[in-house]
Amino acid sequence: MELTLEPLKVLIVDDEYLIRNLLRMRIDWEQQGMVIVGEASDAEEALDQVELLRPDIVFTDIYMPKMDGIELSGILMERYSNIKIVVVTGHDEFEYARQSVKLGISDFILKPIRASELLQVTAKLRAAIEQEVGREYELMKLREEMEQSLPYLRERFVNQWLSDVIPEDELQEKARFFGIPISSGEPGLRIAVMEVEVAVPQAKITAPEASQHLSETSHQAHQAQRAHQARQPHQLSQVQTEPQHDQTHLSWHKTEAHPQPAEEIHILLRMVGMKQVQAFYPQNSQTIIVMDPHNRIVVLSLGADTEFANQVQRLQEELQHTLKLEGCQVDVTAGIGQWHSGWGKACVGYWEACRALDYQAFVGKNQVICFEDLIIEGGKRPYHSDAQLLQQLQFYVSVGAGEEAVLLLERMLSVPFSDVSQFRMAAMDVVTECQRAAIEQQLEGEHALNKEAVAAIFTADHLPELKNMLEQHVRTVSDVIQAKRQAKEGNLIDRVMAYLEENMSNAEVGLSSTAAAFYVSSGHLGRLMKKETGQTFVEYLTQLRMKKAEMLLKQTDLKGYEIGEQVGIPDPHYFSVLFKKHIGRSMNEYRNVKT
Repeated sequence: MELTLEPLKVLIVDDEYLIRNLLRMRIDWEQQGMVIVGEASDAEEALDQVELLRPDIVFTDIYMPKMDGIELSGILMERYSNIKIVVVTGHDEFEYARQSVKLGISDFILKPIRASELLQVTAKLRAAIEQEVGREYELMKLREEMEQSLPYLRERFVNQWLSDVIPEDELQEKARFFGIPISSGEPGLRIAVMEVEVAVPQAKITAPEASQHLSETSHQAHQAQRAHQARQPHQLSQVQTEPQHDQTHLSWHKTEAHPQPAEEIHILLRMVGMKQVQAFYPQNSQTIIVMDPHNRIVVLSLGADTEFANQVQRLQEELQHTLKLEGCQVDVTAGIGQWHSGWGKACVGYWEACRALDYQAFVGKNQVICFEDLIIEGGKRPYHSDAQLLQQLQFYVSVGAGEEAVLLLERMLSVPFSDVSQFRMAAMDVVTECQRAAIEQQLEGEHALNKEAVAAIFTADHLPELKNMLEQHVRTVSDVIQAKRQAKEGNLIDRVMAYLEENMSNAEVGLSSTAAAFYVSSGHLGRLMKKETGQTFVEYLTQLRMKKAEMLLKQTDLKGYEIGEQVGIPDPHYFSVLFKKHIGRSMNEYRNVKT
């Protein structure tokens, strides 16, 4: 179905009226399917206009008073992710403008503004918006159809059951409605969670080919499902090795025009894997297969715990063999929870399976990991993560607060552990948070994840030894981050001081202009100056100018207003007041004493 779009709304932001007018008059906006709904002369006005007019596209200049175009763009993209932003820049600002692409800005256009370039940019923006609107429309229609379908409602019910959000008095009634064989007694259950992942390169597909490809893949999935169902129960354990028609082999065509979103490939592959898992089990079995909110395949087995782990092992191997994606490695990993008596324990079994699946970060992908293997003795109380403490630990490490991080770590490890394996699960949480902090602070190499140190943590046999190594790991990552932050901040202040020394004669030099020159915010620069010098930015600059003025009074015969001009304070009266305030004497008194 083809969608008809309303004219796209455009907002122009520039502190120069001539530039705004030039953008308005340069092309026929109506012919481009667009309309200029407003103009703004600075960032603050632009934010108000965006809130009021909700434009689709914003053209913004880089250098404007109070807030530059890059900072404005960052705020807009944080608040209104659907807005397309085009930065208008001069040749001398080109490198700075190019950095804005990292923020997600759609494009930038160079001054002087040429009609041909402007037409090219607007055409590209409209095409992108049309494609997004079309995709959102199709997803909306698909979602509506899914909400009306019984299988979707059934899957949602199972996920609510696994999340323990359905009251017990409603559980059996809803289960009967969806045809789930939950008896009034106390049956046993065991749960596996399977994750299908693929590293998709920047493959590119034309839109018609993409639609055709989705249709063909869906047909292949149904073929695979029928092939599985045709097999006898005793053949389920055999890994398929020869018939090519029974494999789900995905491919794509490449072109320079239309990139295929990686997430779409991921969703497609998981859907195909889901169909094959459903085909693995007989229709009348006491096995429930759904997709959880994280797009992982959940297999819930009701009844005895006889062959479930072996079945999941065979299923993992079969999926790894049959799921193919041209030019990519497809990984299939499964986590299995413990057997539990009573359908009310489904949430516990699901949590255990997810926890076992998370352990792939250390044992590798393409494996089946059982929760009982992590805790060794099934009768012991399992370890539970404290999300709040882990988040606080990541914060301390990411700001380089090593001592605070170690103190918090001691608190986290003060809980009783029944054996070494439970402590290793806690250690896995801590190492993961350290790794996240390192990646967040853009540490590279072994500082992001010291593999030797992590391996030592998970092979040590004694709790005191484990605690010492984990504390050292936390302290090391924190110290590296702190050193990097201090070096970066110290280098910046040194360069700012040199800049002020060289440019103090310019009356326009101030906190905002200096911050813009070094591509940092005014607030951040002001805080760093106070931290490094003990003075505010204005205090430091004024002191610098007064020292220069004092030197000129000693070494030259320049008049007071001439000295003021040379130190960047052209107002004679204001300069005279500042001089007396900082030196303690007027300029005449100072010169008389000097002579």
